Amino acid sequence: MSRPRLLPKIRSLLRPAGRPAKRGLFRLTRLRLQWAYLRDGINGVGAAISTMRADHAAALRAFGADIAADASLTGPLTVVNAATDFSNLSIGARTHVGVETFFDLADRITIEDGVTIVMRAMVITHFDVGRSALAARRPRRTGPVRICRDAFIGAGTTILHGVTIGEGALVGAGVVVSEDVPPGAILTREGLRLPRESRA
Repeated sequence: MSRPRLLPKIRSLLRPAGRPAKRGLFRLTRLRLQWAYLRDGINGVGAAISTMRADHAAALRAFGADIAADASLTGPLTVVNAATDFSNLSIGARTHVGVETFFDLADRITIEDGVTIVMRAMVITHFDVGRSALAARRPRRTGPVRICRDAFIGAGTTILHGVTIGEGALVGAGVVVSEDVPPGAILTREGLRLPRESRA
């Protein structure tokens, strides 16, 4: 038997034996996260999660996020601007969050059931020019982001504060979403296409 065919068979045999070891390793990871919290608060936990290779859902749950048991989160993952915990993050069933996704928890992020978020997407819930002179004219603003059930978010997409992505909507790769996307619509760099029933 060739090596490429043999390796998956070996892996399938070893996986059941590795599950207890994986649980033990997560206990060590949890201790590391608790130490990061004691040392640097919730932002320290966020920094530690960004270096993890696995168990992102469990780590986020341990600090207050509401994440469905069958949600798939592929790391690395970045979580910033949480106040005291990750309770501003809710991820529903049958969701997939791709590698290098960025969550800004200055306000609430709700990801409903069946959503797919592809790699390197950014979900940003606030606007702040910092200490710039612009602050007098552009004050800090926050707003929750909701991605409704069965929506698809393409690679490298940026979703800005206060936006709702409607049910079954598709957002193409590399789009900056600054306004709500209607249910069933397709938003690409070329513009917005509404579902047929909306155009009739």
